[in-house]
Amino acid sequence: MAKLDLGKPEKFVFAHFFIRNFLFLFWFKIWYKNITIVGKKNLDRKTPTILAINHQNTAMDPLALCGTIFRAITWLARADLYKKKSLVPIFHALKILPIFRQRDGLKSLEDNTIVFEKVVDVISAKRLVGLFPEGTHWGFRRLRQTRKAIPRIVHMAEEKNNFDLDININPIGIYYDDYISVRSNLFVKIGEPIPMRQYLSALKENPQAAENEIREAIEAGMRNTMLDIPQMDETYYTVESLRLICRNQTLSNIHATGNRQERAFAADKKTIELVENQENTQKGYIASLKPMVDAYEEKRKAVNYSYELVENNGDDAFCVIWNCMKTVVLLPLFLISCVFCALPYWVMNKLGDTFAKDILFRNSIMFVGGLLLVIVVHLILAILWLTLVPLPWWTVFLFILGITLLWPVFIDYPRLVNRTGQELQFKIGLLTKSAKITELCSLRDTVKNEFAKLL
Repeated sequence: MAKLDLGKPEKFVFAHFFIRNFLFLFWFKIWYKNITIVGKKNLDRKTPTILAINHQNTAMDPLALCGTIFRAITWLARADLYKKKSLVPIFHALKILPIFRQRDGLKSLEDNTIVFEKVVDVISAKRLVGLFPEGTHWGFRRLRQTRKAIPRIVHMAEEKNNFDLDININPIGIYYDDYISVRSNLFVKIGEPIPMRQYLSALKENPQAAENEIREAIEAGMRNTMLDIPQMDETYYTVESLRLICRNQTLSNIHATGNRQERAFAADKKTIELVENQENTQKGYIASLKPMVDAYEEKRKAVNYSYELVENNGDDAFCVIWNCMKTVVLLPLFLISCVFCALPYWVMNKLGDTFAKDILFRNSIMFVGGLLLVIVVHLILAILWLTLVPLPWWTVFLFILGITLLWPVFIDYPRLVNRTGQELQFKIGLLTKSAKITELCSLRDTVKNEFAKLL
């Protein structure tokens, strides 16, 4: 037990600072198309804080927080990662601590006491600690029952500091438009802090009951910051589809503020709330919607149209013309980007296909593998530039910056071409009264008319 080396995550680590600010952040901003973070004001720098985060997308979840919260975060991760001794220094540099589970063996569970004591040191130093109370990830927009790690750490930390530490727990919800695709949208919502001072008396008198209360408060806070679809059967996908089909319809009936992602998130939460309330008063309501939603989804997937494209009837004429112009103007840049990005992107996909036993790990593997690959490729290109190009040495930075900025063009341009083609196809289908388009719109309207009864 004494051999467990956890490093000093409560201290400033230059390697962590360098990797995060000079290597990671720039790549992270390229990886996601739109990044929105709401509620930063809810994080108090002067208060010891634990982040309670939903866990749906493997290693991308901590990476998402590292890319949106610009303070060092100490993480608790699966203990089996620490079995690879060669990686332990890297985990120390990245401020990652192990947490043991029953599957790691009963003896290993004793090491959690050492880990939690180290976490208490981090909290006492007023550093951020990030935990995933659900324990493991899964690709569903649903909160599972949380574990007792956070309440236990709170109890230990307060006890060590004579119940005078005044800890806050901030629930955080992470939402991805797409768990797997590169250049999707990322939305992070930081909830209002849950002050632990209200539980101090209970922790002294009845620790177990107090820890259960803390866990319930964490779950309630997390539900407010994320999309939570409670269905455990096939009707889960019915609600998941409904929130996307009826998003604009809900938006027109609520007073949502903020940018596009904030409003969409608010509309989705409202849609789920309305459907769940109706299900609670009329058992089987969601099951009754399932056949019409399934029929719509079957037709939509057959033509591979996005929800937004169908909702907007292929977009207005200005958008179609504008997208056509962009496909022409950006073509030369895309061809240039292929020279520098095509091979690394192919290798990134190969890494994802080869090592992702769980499909949800694919994005994480591509992200980390892509970052390492891009660093190596850019170093090689920088050396070639300095060796072969008769220009001042500082121009190499402009060259590397230009290549890096080509990545969004390389990934987004084929999607722009595909969307523009679909817009034109949809518009032509409407004008010619195509049977496929007419039936798709009819099924969409059927679903929306049924949902309108809840608004």
